[in-house]
Amino acid sequence: MFDVYEAIVVWDEQLLTIPIDEAESDPLVGMSLMEGYRLTVEAIEGGLVKLEKL
Repeated sequence: MFDVYEAIVVWDEQLLTIPIDEAESDPLVGMSLMEGYRLTVEAIEGGLVKLEKL
């Protein structure tokens, strides 16, 4: 059993609503998914997470 959250992300200039599964394990998706992108994280409550195509 685990919690499932919903997030809205901008991917290639389009808004997508995606499910986020909580799990106490290693990341399920590798960094290779983000090859060719820049990841920016504002490490504050309510901060933005931005993924930009390079």
